Amino acid sequence: MKSTTVTLAGLALASSLHAQGFKTAEFPYMAGQASGDFNYEPLVTVGDRVPLTGDATKSFAMAGIPDASGIYRDRVTGEIILFCAHEVGQDILSTAIPGETPFRGAYVSRYVLNNDGSVKSGNVAYTQVFKENALWGATPRSGAPSGFTRFCSGSFAGPAHGLDRPMFLTNEETFGSAQFSTITAANPTGDGLGAQSVAIFDGKMHTLPALGRVGRETTIVQPRRDAKTVIISTEDAGAPSYVYMYVGTKLRRSASGLDKNGLTNGETYVLCSTAQQDNEGTFTSGSLPVQWRKINNAKTLSDQGMIDAADALGAFGFVRVEDAEFDPSAPSRNLFLATTGGSFSNRLGRLYQLTMNPTNPEAAGTLSVVYNADTIITPGGSYAGAVAGSLIDPDGAGPLAAPGSLGTYSGGDINAGIDYPVSIDNIAVSQDFIICQEDRNSPADAVFTKYARNGAIWTLDRNNGNQAKLQSTFNYAQIQARDGHGPLTPGLWESTGVIATDEFFGPGTFITFVQAHSQSNVYPVTNPVQYRGSIRSNMPDGNGGFLTRTQARALYTEDGQILLMRPKQPN
Repeated sequence: MKSTTVTLAGLALASSLHAQGFKTAEFPYMAGQASGDFNYEPLVTVGDRVPLTGDATKSFAMAGIPDASGIYRDRVTGEIILFCAHEVGQDILSTAIPGETPFRGAYVSRYVLNNDGSVKSGNVAYTQVFKENALWGATPRSGAPSGFTRFCSGSFAGPAHGLDRPMFLTNEETFGSAQFSTITAANPTGDGLGAQSVAIFDGKMHTLPALGRVGRETTIVQPRRDAKTVIISTEDAGAPSYVYMYVGTKLRRSASGLDKNGLTNGETYVLCSTAQQDNEGTFTSGSLPVQWRKINNAKTLSDQGMIDAADALGAFGFVRVEDAEFDPSAPSRNLFLATTGGSFSNRLGRLYQLTMNPTNPEAAGTLSVVYNADTIITPGGSYAGAVAGSLIDPDGAGPLAAPGSLGTYSGGDINAGIDYPVSIDNIAVSQDFIICQEDRNSPADAVFTKYARNGAIWTLDRNNGNQAKLQSTFNYAQIQARDGHGPLTPGLWESTGVIATDEFFGPGTFITFVQAHSQSNVYPVTNPVQYRGSIRSNMPDGNGGFLTRTQARALYTEDGQILLMRPKQPN
């Protein structure tokens, strides 16, 4: 990786309070490789409390499960604003403001950061929820008639994207389970059509039904300088799953922030092949001509209706298409798409580049394979199935006491391949690098077992033929020492939400999150609503003591952390 001269401020500080703001006293949950290019600076850990934005007499606590992120610098105050969406279910309660009524379901935190990454304050990012332009009510808390579920990946958009104000977009990632629009006795005004994307701006959250109603992994806005608003979203529905594009027109004279920014009047399209190769089974390498086909009346369709319409149009079928990001070198032309895979013709995931028409986004384009992990890790073969077994503990303590889920392979020689990023769940793209964050599935577990590691962060060097490099895995050794329990199951944790932060914290920097998912062999999950995740043993109670783990889970769901990745200094 290219060396930089970024100063590594505050890396060794153990104190939680800095001169300019707060930084967690906990160690980093990511463990950088000795040969890696980054140091990992923890900023906030679940349970940490910072001053409440708008009322410093109160505090704001980080809760689980951090996922989508977005960042910008406020043009008026000069402050750095970091958004963090929480991927919790609709009935999960999070006590983000200690002493107040918990928030119901998925929500978005808004942190105010200093230039060194320390935290000045935090709060929930909005006080009201609108169904498009119509007021629904206050941010859902316990007892509210409805709430959102599983805000997954998302993005920030603002003037650089052609919008007239800063916005954060995220989306519900669900099919079938309870969501904001589900019709119940308490929520009779729900439309029952399915999950949807939302936009947060001016302290308010607005649903975006014009984009269509499917469970999504991410929603991203294309940087443009014309009257069009172009949004790409990825459907997280296993196999097949599809890529959608929304194209709206900005109505600058409207009083509505949604209308002004083209978020209400557009059309929705689905990505299709023009060569009748309509899925990842028939397209495994090279390039493929593609086109966008319009889904009529997408705004009025249910999630299943949207999928049926996409099927009828011949949509290109991915195996768990996940994250997407525009290329900062050519944002109106190039888009990167990541797939997790895990089954059928895509076992270990792929990275694609989609080339688009910069002036007419609805025009034909080209889909190209950047890399196909199946052909790198198991040349000539594939993974299939799942068997019980033990994964190797990454801290060297030996096999785990509890069995893990191992993938098995057939038809290929795993020893003929090499270790490489698999099951890509999140990406970030800078001028020089593509960051890849791995998720867990059965085939990926087989790779983790083979190479004695867990889910990791990798880089692809764009200046060196996308050469891959393992950068970090999870810091299980210190977790085990702190919390006094046996080895953790590799792969259960997940790094996520990575975004490039060059303009805020220096060249080559990134913000990333860790989701510390449950270790059932340590603390069995007995209540899926309150006790679904792991939690640290030293969670502060705000009075100089510590919460019990039962108390901590009830308040914050599961453990996690926000970290700043800084390039190592040259020797």
